[in-house]
Amino acid sequence: MPAPVLIAYATRSGSTGEVAEAIGTRMRAAGLEVEVAPMRSLKSIGERTAVVLGAPLYMARLPGELCHFLARNQKALAAPKTWFFVLGPILGKPEEFDAAHAHAEENLAKFAWFKPSDLRVFGGKFDVNRMPFPFNLARYLPAFPAKDMAPSDIRDWDAISEWAGAIAQQLLPAA
Repeated sequence: MPAPVLIAYATRSGSTGEVAEAIGTRMRAAGLEVEVAPMRSLKSIGERTAVVLGAPLYMARLPGELCHFLARNQKALAAPKTWFFVLGPILGKPEEFDAAHAHAEENLAKFAWFKPSDLRVFGGKFDVNRMPFPFNLARYLPAFPAKDMAPSDIRDWDAISEWAGAIAQQLLPAA
């Protein structure tokens, strides 16, 4: 029996972890064995046939936790089929999604060897009062555009489930 599909994520406030869990739930419902874990808890990825990675995009940057994970798992990530998702947009504007996709590609370019089958951008969750350090300090800057923004959550759970289902369909013939 093949090793479970690994869904590893970096998260700052828990939103990306919630999406990773939803992806895992959908893939399990399709009949796959899945392990969902924060990147920081994984010493290695083991021998996997499929890996889904996820991270938030803050101020056009992917977190260092993801970059360290990719660097230390370069050899292990060469064999499995991979997918990557990013949470970032908070307003839902198409240009915001396009920019997030471009920023994610730009950040991943540092890891030229990492070629995910798909890079997907999903809407994010935002609450200026729950931003992690050091981003929470930005709300005190007069020029910070989102300091008075109401909390929002534009994660599209149907799109997330659909994406996870499509990945599962690609993997099921091999399972």
